[in-house]
Amino acid sequence: TPSMCVHVKEHLGKGTLFEITTKQTTQTMTSTATYQDIYTSLGYLFYSVAISDGAVRKVEVDRLKELIAEKWLPLEGSRDIFGTDAGHYISISFDFANDSELSPDQAWERFVDDYKEHGTRYDDTMKRLTFETAAAIASVFSGNNKSELSRLFQLERLLKK
Repeated sequence: TPSMCVHVKEHLGKGTLFEITTKQTTQTMTSTATYQDIYTSLGYLFYSVAISDGAVRKVEVDRLKELIAEKWLPLEGSRDIFGTDAGHYISISFDFANDSELSPDQAWERFVDDYKEHGTRYDDTMKRLTFETAAAIASVFSGNNKSELSRLFQLERLLKK
């Protein structure tokens, strides 16, 4: 797996500009806005996987929360203006999509639109973690069904572009 190194480049009014370096890529991101946008988009993706079989189950939500705590929160340390770790925006947007009763395709399209516009923000580590999280959500409730496998296949194709 690629190693990641984060360096503060400069402090801005609403966030800090970081340079993130992996063995494969170097990206520059504004912590507050960029990570909140990425994580919000990921929440829609993970919701689209969970709802693809027609219902979001508690075990899927619980697994997502575990993965956020174990994998996404430690990934980087950006926080919003209230001090909330930006990684929590995954569950915030997941819950919003669920409360709004978005269809699987509506949530998927929100992720796809953001990814197509800002796909360069996803390095190999982020892509791998995104797919692993989606796959874990899909398999936690009685294995993968056809609709979940279809969504995972779509995600795999998108991330390879």
